[in-house]
Amino acid sequence: MSLTDSTYNSISGLMVGLGIATLPVINGEVLFGATLGAWLVTTTRANFKAWQRIGSWLLSAGVGYLFAPVAQPLAPFLTAGVTAFLCALLVIPISIKLMQWIDGAGLGDILRHLRGRGQ
Repeated sequence: MSLTDSTYNSISGLMVGLGIATLPVINGEVLFGATLGAWLVTTTRANFKAWQRIGSWLLSAGVGYLFAPVAQPLAPFLTAGVTAFLCALLVIPISIKLMQWIDGAGLGDILRHLRGRGQ
């Protein structure tokens, strides 16, 4: 056994012991794209306090990172980072509009709308 194998096995054992080896793999390109998109969303809001900016940035970045794998097959010509960037920009405003529509509509309106789409 060489020194490199011994070192590798020692580091692997330490990581398993600490539980670090079981952490999920983070895609750096997607994280960077989602972070840039979230930064753009956050900087366009002038009336936010510091804690609201941080919360908005974290929410947009998280949504961009989580929705990127869902949106990637819909736009295979985009890279993963660009997809995450666009998801960070678009998912929150669309969700807010949908939430406002649901709050303003009655249950009957929602059911009629869904039935009309199914026909």
